[in-house]
Amino acid sequence: MQKEYDLTKLKVKRRGLLADLPPQDETPAQMECVLLLDKEVVEFFQKAATQPNALPYQAQINQLLREIIKNTQRTADTF
Repeated sequence: MQKEYDLTKLKVKRRGLLADLPPQDETPAQMECVLLLDKEVVEFFQKAATQPNALPYQAQINQLLREIIKNTQRTADTF
């Protein structure tokens, strides 16, 4: 290591957003909530998450719930 460093060449890293960037939506894409699920349901998804290239079990549950919502909306639109 050098005893002395040339601090004039030091680059300062900024934290946070740059002033030139447009403001971003601060609402998070996800929200935290507590659900009580049956043990068998959680174990099923946890086991499925251990398979190669599988999504985490919470993402799998989310994906399945989204499919149910889409199917429910499609059937509701037909009435």
